[in-house]
Amino acid sequence: MTLTNQKTDLMKTLYRHTLLVSASTILTVPPAIAQEGGQTTERTATAADIAAAQANPDDTNVVRNTETGEIIYVYGRGERRIGVAGAASEGGVAGADIEIRPLLRPGELLEATPGLIATQHSGGGKANQFFLRGFNLDHGTDYSVYVDDMPLNFRTHGHGQGYLDVNGLIPETVARVDYRKGPYRADTGDFSFVGSSQITTHDRLQPFASAEVGSYDYYRFVAGGSAQVGEGDLLVAGQAKFNNGPWELAEDFEGYSAFVKFTQPLGAGDLSLTYRLFDASWAPTEQIPERAPGTVFCEDRFCAIDETLRGDTERHVLTANYLSDDWRITAYAQRYDWELLNNFTYFLDDPVNGDQLRQYDDRWTFGGRIERTEQLSDRFSLRLGAEGRYDDIGEVGLDETIDGVTEFTVGAFAVEEASLGLYAEAIWRPVDRLMVIAGLRGDWYDFEAEALRGALSWTNDATDETFAPKIGLNYEVAESLALYANYGEGFHSNDARGVTNPVDPVPGLVDGHFEEVGLRFERGGLIFTGVYWWSSIESELIYVGDAGTVEPNDGSERNGYELTAFYKPNNWLAIDAVWTGTTSRYVDVLAGQDYIPGALENSGELGISAAFPEWNAAARVRYLGPAAQIEDNSVRSDSTTLVNLRAAWTPQGIEFLRGWEVHAELLNAFDSKDNDITYFYATRLPGEPAEGIESIVSRIVEPRQVRVGVTRRF
Repeated sequence: MTLTNQKTDLMKTLYRHTLLVSASTILTVPPAIAQEGGQTTERTATAADIAAAQANPDDTNVVRNTETGEIIYVYGRGERRIGVAGAASEGGVAGADIEIRPLLRPGELLEATPGLIATQHSGGGKANQFFLRGFNLDHGTDYSVYVDDMPLNFRTHGHGQGYLDVNGLIPETVARVDYRKGPYRADTGDFSFVGSSQITTHDRLQPFASAEVGSYDYYRFVAGGSAQVGEGDLLVAGQAKFNNGPWELAEDFEGYSAFVKFTQPLGAGDLSLTYRLFDASWAPTEQIPERAPGTVFCEDRFCAIDETLRGDTERHVLTANYLSDDWRITAYAQRYDWELLNNFTYFLDDPVNGDQLRQYDDRWTFGGRIERTEQLSDRFSLRLGAEGRYDDIGEVGLDETIDGVTEFTVGAFAVEEASLGLYAEAIWRPVDRLMVIAGLRGDWYDFEAEALRGALSWTNDATDETFAPKIGLNYEVAESLALYANYGEGFHSNDARGVTNPVDPVPGLVDGHFEEVGLRFERGGLIFTGVYWWSSIESELIYVGDAGTVEPNDGSERNGYELTAFYKPNNWLAIDAVWTGTTSRYVDVLAGQDYIPGALENSGELGISAAFPEWNAAARVRYLGPAAQIEDNSVRSDSTTLVNLRAAWTPQGIEFLRGWEVHAELLNAFDSKDNDITYFYATRLPGEPAEGIESIVSRIVEPRQVRVGVTRRF
């Protein structure tokens, strides 16, 4: 996101014109570039190095010196942000952070946000479960993600509010991921209370084709590239992915993704038109009661108690973007069709036929943004913006089913939901080294729900609005040290079906606020940030699509700290680390009964990568801390630790192998048997008491597996 005209220009050129400006930590560049890259002195960049970066035609994250063949890797974490970032907790990843990162699933790209954990309690076509700053974000309730400024989160979704599905991403098309914590900036609204990420895709890409195979019938085929068309560039990429997984019920995942983007200069900026497709089907592999393995119903932790579950999703997105120093304009249209069979409690509600549910969602979404930035003086800039969205949901609902056949409809609705957000943000530099950011955002929502069929039946409408001030200060106390203080108010919307319920309505918009203080240190090859934050939210009321009801929770307060570091000690090694700690409690609740279930107490990640001209390797350790599972803290989840490894060989010295790459990933390298997700609630297996048994319900992490692939670049 832009802060000033200077930053807008930097972000535009970061990957399109001179990759060395961002953070090429392999070599030191001349002083004018080193001031932004902040590199350690390993050697002086040659003219060929600079020419290779500035004339790079493929918009890739790897630059090759055309004279020497040396590979220059770009690390987004190494970008210098003192004097640019509005908060110590802002950051980004790019280049080698993405290209040589081992990934079990696409959602792990978002784990580049320090402290964010992405897990899964179902099949590969379902949105991840997210955790950040003590919030169990479910499938995205308070964390928003944009792809080229198009919001991915769904309102009034069939499965859960804010549903955030990134499974359709083609990692090779992702240029960078910029993240924020807290609602400190004015240009993000709904679902951005805890944080947000902006995914930027490539404009150009060197033509390539890649094939991967792996354990448990995993196959992935992807190809793409760009070509100049007139004054612009056309990029096309496609992906096909298949996976059965380690489960007793084969996941039978079959997913197809397509990406088409045309970019060309227009006036003082660039115009981009993008089309994205994701079409997938799978068999959900849900969490199971930990008492089930070893019984007649379940052999081990990879079993399936209900073997008739299925899921399908289809998503088409068309986006138009215009970006210049002064203007940011976005328009998008989306067609979405989704259906999922679940069974979370087995035979608790229906001891004969079981508790299987069908959730579904069929909609069109239209929206966009227009934003103008004015540099009124050398020390003062102002941006004004408007963001609108309209969801025309033809049908969203919940059915009781038996082996996939509808028994009866709990509630099916047609929903129209519209919103308008207006915002203003000023950046003032009253004296050298001091930056003041002040913003104000107002949002207006209109909810309309019309019952189509089912026991839940009403036709009603409602409106709600909210105003959110934001303020931030940062001061560079020394050449390499800056201090930050931020305050912001934010919100998330609730499901329109709960908002329009005439008997027991919930608020349309749920408000809260965040504060944080922090510091940022940048010197040589080290970048370190430390943050302490506080948050409060009025209520965690959300519509629960899993049950077709509203679960009211008390207001809550959280506080915690985050420590992050990126260190580049020499020209081939990079180390990044994060450690977080959080305290989360309900307010106005008796002490000892005020724990928030699922609120992680700490998390951490350590990454090490080595990059050489002919090979690279990376290792990542991810730690998911414990959490209370019920309000009195008498039941707790265990911690989870995973280690993932990746290595690649890109031969340069063998003429006929140039352009080829062979890579391998070892995921869950130590074959951990920890949990990917943990819940505590009542379930019932045949023969158990009618009221069921309250117990831990979990999903084990996927076991050790190997994936190997070969890539040809042309």
